[in-house]
Amino acid sequence: MRAGRSHGLLAFAAALHVPGGAAQDRWCGKAYQAGSPLVIPGGRLEPPDLSPRPLLDLKIIPRHSIYLASDEGAEFIVDAAISYVHGSTWPSSDSTAQEQQSGALNVTITWKNQTLAKGTVMPNTTDNIFPIDLKSLEPRMDGYPIDLAVTSHTNNSTFSAATELFLLPEKTTGSVVKIDNLYGSLLYRNPTTNGIFVPVFPYGFYGDYSGYFNKSASNVEKYASQGYNVVNVVSSFADDDMSATIETMDRLNLFLQYDMRGSYKNLSSVAWQMPLVKDHPSLLTWYTADEPDGWQDPLDAPKQAYDLIASLDRYHPTALVLNCQNYYFEEYSSGADIIMEDAYPVGINATYSWKWGTACNETFGDCGCDNCEGTLLDVPDRVDDFYDYGAWLGGTATRKPVWAVPQAFSIPEDYWAREPTPDEAWVMDLLAFNHGAKARLAWIYPASVELDTALSSLAKVVTTSPVMNFLTGANPVLLQDGKHGGLDVAYWKMGDQVLVSVVAPGESVANAEIPLPGDLQLSRVGSTPWGEISWTLDGTTLRAEGGLPSLATSLLILQ
Repeated sequence: MRAGRSHGLLAFAAALHVPGGAAQDRWCGKAYQAGSPLVIPGGRLEPPDLSPRPLLDLKIIPRHSIYLASDEGAEFIVDAAISYVHGSTWPSSDSTAQEQQSGALNVTITWKNQTLAKGTVMPNTTDNIFPIDLKSLEPRMDGYPIDLAVTSHTNNSTFSAATELFLLPEKTTGSVVKIDNLYGSLLYRNPTTNGIFVPVFPYGFYGDYSGYFNKSASNVEKYASQGYNVVNVVSSFADDDMSATIETMDRLNLFLQYDMRGSYKNLSSVAWQMPLVKDHPSLLTWYTADEPDGWQDPLDAPKQAYDLIASLDRYHPTALVLNCQNYYFEEYSSGADIIMEDAYPVGINATYSWKWGTACNETFGDCGCDNCEGTLLDVPDRVDDFYDYGAWLGGTATRKPVWAVPQAFSIPEDYWAREPTPDEAWVMDLLAFNHGAKARLAWIYPASVELDTALSSLAKVVTTSPVMNFLTGANPVLLQDGKHGGLDVAYWKMGDQVLVSVVAPGESVANAEIPLPGDLQLSRVGSTPWGEISWTLDGTTLRAEGGLPSLATSLLILQ
């Protein structure tokens, strides 16, 4: 989020990074002023080396990031994937890999010497669910260390993994928010939910505080009436007294991502601000670092803030945004439960910087979108990158959710010649969802009337049933990747229904036929919650009547 990233009015140019010293003349590790010496960026995360033999990548993680004293039970997710990147050598005897993988694995989950769950899983499977009873555990703020032991039926080989379970005391004020580690989505409980946790698909904007949201409660009410259910107000109590604005959000059940970008490195300030916010019903997530990779913040700054926040409030997750395509991802991402991406590809020159008068490549220059191609496909590409990096790192990083921060600002700036069209904005959103983004907060509100009207219409679809149920209760399966040309298509399956998202990110498609997996066992198009295209289902082939124009988007539910 390069433009206007400061508290106050949308002073885009004033808020941009101004070079002034050796540590400040680079963006994502590159020099970008004409005449500066070439700098080879460090901090690049590389794919791990491949093992010559198969590995058992055994992992365990609680289904939900936290549980409460009122929760009767919990669940663990056990993965027993066969990998060539992470894990223990598999098979571990002279038997063939096929023989090894055909036998079930005995699973035992324990805390100290107490068995919490037992069962079996098959090798090369993931998302195996093991329920446990919480009655034997006392709520506390410290986590319970949990051990997983696995034994192979075939040769009695043993494997182990560990995790931490948080069973917290009951919270009687404000909100509580969990991450569902199976789907990467959020569940919340506040006074509006009658004591139960309900899913939410966050869809909204970063918002200008002093120039808009604090001017009048009616501005907050208007925003919520547009269908947006979350806002990251670009301000904090360190900047101003936000009480009235947040109280209006509480009344409207409009979720708040509380922004500490300007103060997160000052841990005393973080500790002072949190009690002012943590018991509000509207609080959804904490937000700390805003593009720490671009600004070259200390590598451990986000993690220090994260550890402090977790010590003061485990009832809400923490998010940050990374601007760079691949620059100290491991270090910066360790400081958040949720990683956000903000590739802005519309109206840029991806190879030459108008602002700095230099070329842009992997080792030099700043064109406003780090290592981008300047197409709408940069957005899903960045979402994929961040998920790939989590997979490379292994462990719980593989399940860390990625959120999208698409481009929706309307003031031309040195990097961006224009705002996205409504069609382009819809394409960026659905591309992000197809590739696994679990929420969307665009930069910045108020948007232009045209974009606001267009995005409001999509907000009212994705934040409500039935579409919201699929986005929060299933993971997308990518059928066609638009980055390889043609359509970008994904589906989410729940019970006997399937949500299909179709995006035409490039040229029009005259004969749009999408083959679906036969095991979905679908018979008809039930409804089309989004888009103007008429669809028919012929056996396992989905057809668009009349083809698809360029930048077309569709959401349809098949039965």
